[in-house]
Amino acid sequence: MKKIRNKTVIFSLIAISLGACHKEKNKTVEGLKPVYATEAELQRVDFSESEPLRNPGKIYTYNSLLLVNEQEKGIHIYDNSNIEAPKELSFISILGNMDFSVKNNVLYADNVTDMVVIDISNPSEPTFKSRIKHVFPVQQFPSEGGYFECVDPNKGLVVRWEKTTLENPSCSK
Repeated sequence: MKKIRNKTVIFSLIAISLGACHKEKNKTVEGLKPVYATEAELQRVDFSESEPLRNPGKIYTYNSLLLVNEQEKGIHIYDNSNIEAPKELSFISILGNMDFSVKNNVLYADNVTDMVVIDISNPSEPTFKSRIKHVFPVQQFPSEGGYFECVDPNKGLVVRWEKTTLENPSCSK
């Protein structure tokens, strides 16, 4: 009788332990999901006359220019001769861009893992000069803690993380 009781207690403890490790089904939480881009999308650097400023980042002055990063999207170039009324000259669309610098009329900007080099001698019509590949490391996980969706390299390269509702998150930091 004592052996049966011991086996029952051991079996119960194992069942409880396994149940505690089991994830809740249909669990939803606020978290981050990766936004992917293909190699072709990352290679594209486009120029346009203007675009509304929505999510500004770094602000940089160079000669009479004011350059403002549109986080993860590109760089606005303004004529800042009249600081009371800057006039937008152009927008450089660079996917994943967060940082840039300018020297001798040449703009150097990050493009996820690459660096793009752009001539801004004529800020109304910037021109692409070159790309230096794999300068920056790949960010595999979001900088924020909490729940996040696993990265799937088959979908492309992660260019940013988007806040969303996750069902049964499989990864967390």
